[in-house]
Amino acid sequence: MALSWNDIRARAATFARDWQDETQENAGAQTFWNEFFNVFGVDRKRVAVFEKKVGKVSGVSGRGRIDLLWPGRLLAEHKTRGKDLDAAFTQAQDYFAGLEEHERPAYVVVSDFARIRLYDLEAETHIEFPITEFPQHVERFGFIAGFQQRHFREQDPVNVKAAEQMARLHDQLEKSGYKGHQLELLLVRLLFLLFADDTGLFDQKGIFYDLIEATRKDGTDLGPVLAKLFQVLDTPLDRRQTTLDPRYAAFPYVNGELFRERIDLADFDAGMREHLLGASSLDWGKISPAIFGAMFQGVMDPAERRALGAHYTSEANILKALGPLFLDELKAMREAARGNKDKLQRFLNLLPTLRFLDPACGCGNFLILAYRELRRLELDALAELHRGHTLLNIGEVLKVNVGQFYGIEYEEFPAQIARVAMWLTDHQMNVEASLLLGQPFVNLPLADAAHILHGDALEADWEAHLNLAADADGLTQLYITGNPPFVGSYLMSPEQKRQVLALFDGNNEAGVLDYVTAWYMKSARLMRKIDRTWPHIRVATTLVSTNSIVQGEQVPPLWTEILENYGNAITAAHQTFAWSNDAPGRAGVHCVIIQFQPVKAAPIKRRLFTYANVKSAPTEQEARYINAYLLDGPAVIVRKQRKPMVAGVNQLVYGNKPADGGHLILHTEAELNEFLADEPGAKKFIKKLLDAQDFLKGQTRWCLWLVDAEPSELRKLPRVLERVQKVKQVREESKSPIIRKFASIPALFVQRPHVDTTYLVVPAHTSERREYIPFGYMDGETVINNALFMVPEADLFTFGVMTSRAHMDWMRLTSGRLESRYRYNKELTYNTFPWPDRRTLAAKQVQAIEAAAQAVLDARAKHPNSTLADLYDPNLMPLDLRKAHDALDRAVEACYRKAAFKSEAERVAFLLDEYQKLAPTLLTPAAKPAKKRIRKAAAD
Repeated sequence: MALSWNDIRARAATFARDWQDETQENAGAQTFWNEFFNVFGVDRKRVAVFEKKVGKVSGVSGRGRIDLLWPGRLLAEHKTRGKDLDAAFTQAQDYFAGLEEHERPAYVVVSDFARIRLYDLEAETHIEFPITEFPQHVERFGFIAGFQQRHFREQDPVNVKAAEQMARLHDQLEKSGYKGHQLELLLVRLLFLLFADDTGLFDQKGIFYDLIEATRKDGTDLGPVLAKLFQVLDTPLDRRQTTLDPRYAAFPYVNGELFRERIDLADFDAGMREHLLGASSLDWGKISPAIFGAMFQGVMDPAERRALGAHYTSEANILKALGPLFLDELKAMREAARGNKDKLQRFLNLLPTLRFLDPACGCGNFLILAYRELRRLELDALAELHRGHTLLNIGEVLKVNVGQFYGIEYEEFPAQIARVAMWLTDHQMNVEASLLLGQPFVNLPLADAAHILHGDALEADWEAHLNLAADADGLTQLYITGNPPFVGSYLMSPEQKRQVLALFDGNNEAGVLDYVTAWYMKSARLMRKIDRTWPHIRVATTLVSTNSIVQGEQVPPLWTEILENYGNAITAAHQTFAWSNDAPGRAGVHCVIIQFQPVKAAPIKRRLFTYANVKSAPTEQEARYINAYLLDGPAVIVRKQRKPMVAGVNQLVYGNKPADGGHLILHTEAELNEFLADEPGAKKFIKKLLDAQDFLKGQTRWCLWLVDAEPSELRKLPRVLERVQKVKQVREESKSPIIRKFASIPALFVQRPHVDTTYLVVPAHTSERREYIPFGYMDGETVINNALFMVPEADLFTFGVMTSRAHMDWMRLTSGRLESRYRYNKELTYNTFPWPDRRTLAAKQVQAIEAAAQAVLDARAKHPNSTLADLYDPNLMPLDLRKAHDALDRAVEACYRKAAFKSEAERVAFLLDEYQKLAPTLLTPAAKPAKKRIRKAAAD
């Protein structure tokens, strides 16, 4: 089984430590590279050779020797510490002339022990870093481990400039009172005209710019000029007056209903005219309709505009979805048809039989890119098929058209943009066709249009919109794709909640599902209908979603339906990555991409894209089976349990919930001292209070813990009574009926599971950067709030197993996320974890875990000035603590099996199998074993 990125990073850290002081090239270069390959679990001897002789070296006479060559993949040159790496790279390049074509590498790496520099020749990029930072950059070498590095194109900055100009024009028009549908339609028409003016859609390039420039500088006649132009563009040539002003007569008939509706005349001023001229002066031929469309929509929302250029869906991310869905397969078919006219013609005949639906299309960016890529495949095949022949009419051989593309969009303005943007893309592709096939082609008047429905996708009839009843015989494949809205289950409106529950047939568990899951269910329903009614049509769905739908409590209700009840398989997936570009003040969206289709049509080989971190490039692995957690592992869905599934395991308990409006809490030492100075009699009722941040960062607050306070005592404490009265008022005014009930006991926390003995503390939320969630012990004088869990009477065995890598891997699998942070789940993580059953363990195995657990606590105690947040920062973790955790991991894993786990994936697969064995029946509780006494160093 392949190593996980966590395993590779751990090996990289060891490698960096071992080699950071080496100096001499000849002393250890070959050993260096052998161990370098071993970081990725690859035996160098199987793939690469040392001292490869090269017959012809560029720029020099004679022969040369390449330090290391992996034919077709990697060339390495090694130098003594401090030598010039630029010279090493030049030397590496010189060897290329002496290599056969198939031997030439995609990557070059040069090193002098102290530094490593990697060149990606395909992407034309390179990176250099000190060897000590190798673990932070190890994902860039994923190709060594068999991961496929994927490169995606990003946007052109001209898109941002164009959107900014349109934003200014929009603001000025709206400020003047020109608003709503009229303004939206005006902007969409201007978008079409600006694009057409620069790209040859009109016979005379720049004709629209000239028309605007000829208007008065004060802008007073610009509105009437545009109104006249819109009327002309909607009038066929044979119906125009012979006396029409030549400035307008030069424009073609557009059709497509874009200019049919009459809108109110817009009154422009000098500033508005300048903004329109500024937009027109840009080179719209370089603008991507896919990217600009989303930005253009953003001009309508000032809040969105502050992040202009950062909130859009990038082409790179869209292609991650479209590649596995259809594009990669079609590219492979195109390559297989090279040199074979019959295959080429069959390939070309296939393309018009494909249909595409984006049921949350926004401005159409998914549809636009799908159409563009489909047209390019068609053009490439046509160019080969007709090479050496003159085509009299290009339009007769171009069969792919915008009418194959369908979308549904809730808002009117983006729906209009999507329809226009598809026409713009169609023209871009016609320009490419003209250049490639040697004959000009302009598709005017517009005949076909993308089918964009303005409406609620969850209420719309997708089958009717796709016109399947009439068109099914001519179709071979339907692809559903898009980026439905991100709305968490707790943020949905009542209407959105109703829609989700209705699609899941009222399933009680569906109440935890995010809004996006409704698109999954609606897609599954349509796919099943197609599979039963028109079995000749292949159908697959790829959707972008927040990663919460493959974590924790959302997994059972969603994926039981999609995979089990509707008979689908996940055939490709991207694990969690950051979808949006960074922008000041904006939280990142952590997403997954999931492709699913009916099991009977699913390919044997599944494609899984993994990420070393959420901002890294994806690496592709072939998977045997992709489960609901987007792992190559068993087909298991972990379900909630009300109590631990293994006998003898302590209960995990929620922390104490104040619901007090802050009135029972003293937040600082100064506030505490001031309060006690006024109310010294309250000292006996003061306890330390911790939330998750306090626990991790070594901070302390205090609270009034009045559980045992007698009424007669409280009556003598006016400052305490004043706070209690405020708590009562807060609870009485609460929107929650449950909290209002607790107004009758305002002196107490609403939940009070606190114990007066030592207990184990478990943070409910913690950073995803940490390899281990820091658990720790507290005594009865400290109260924890409901941002923490506790395990009363937790012994060293319990602490050891919970702190182990096995439990951490299980947590990452089953717990949810808050953005990307871990959100520990009692019923799905703690209660379902397949603990080593100490009733069946040898005494020495239990003792080994207890000793290793105590060693972790002792290692922490050696760093009294460091907080848990400091100690468990992956870049700062002390060596003695890391070694203690490594020993604890080995002790726990030895209780599962003798052979060590090679990777995180193997460990999780094993735990899922163990869970599967436990799931059918809950074990009956047994008598609790004696607790091992915790030494003083255990206290945090």
